[in-house]
Amino acid sequence: MYSWRVTKYDPLNRDADGSYLTPEEWTCFSEVGTKVSREEYLKTEQKYINAISSFMTELGLNRVHVIALEQWSDEVKSQNANEFLSRIWIGKAITVQEVQELAKLTLRNVIWCKLGFKNQFFVHFGYDYYMYIGASRDCTKTKDAVTRSGLFVERFDSPYLTTR
Repeated sequence: MYSWRVTKYDPLNRDADGSYLTPEEWTCFSEVGTKVSREEYLKTEQKYINAISSFMTELGLNRVHVIALEQWSDEVKSQNANEFLSRIWIGKAITVQEVQELAKLTLRNVIWCKLGFKNQFFVHFGYDYYMYIGASRDCTKTKDAVTRSGLFVERFDSPYLTTR
């Protein structure tokens, strides 16, 4: 399985231990209006969502499963996500459109989730706007497209992988 860290963070700004060295960089939806404009935030968020969709497309997937899901009630209400989330549960097969909505809610710190499909694909979300994607193939076209969009794709094992 191939695995990557997909982020807005330039790897050239990391120290030898991999820590990001640019403290003024925004890392969270809650910083919209202080460290990042709403417009810039939405552009970046869409790049992350498009990256997931592109990997799924290259792999020929139109559905994945919800592997893990945590919800925080105040944030769910603030994003008007109650109705949508009432139809989502662990183990459910979800469409690309549902994946996009879950990714948006996760990036906005409304929920946390892990998505996957057998041994072919996964998406994990970390703190500070980190995303991890795994695939059964190298997905060269998608990696190149995601990089051209302005995100960085680095070989990296997801810290959220669990062995069963």
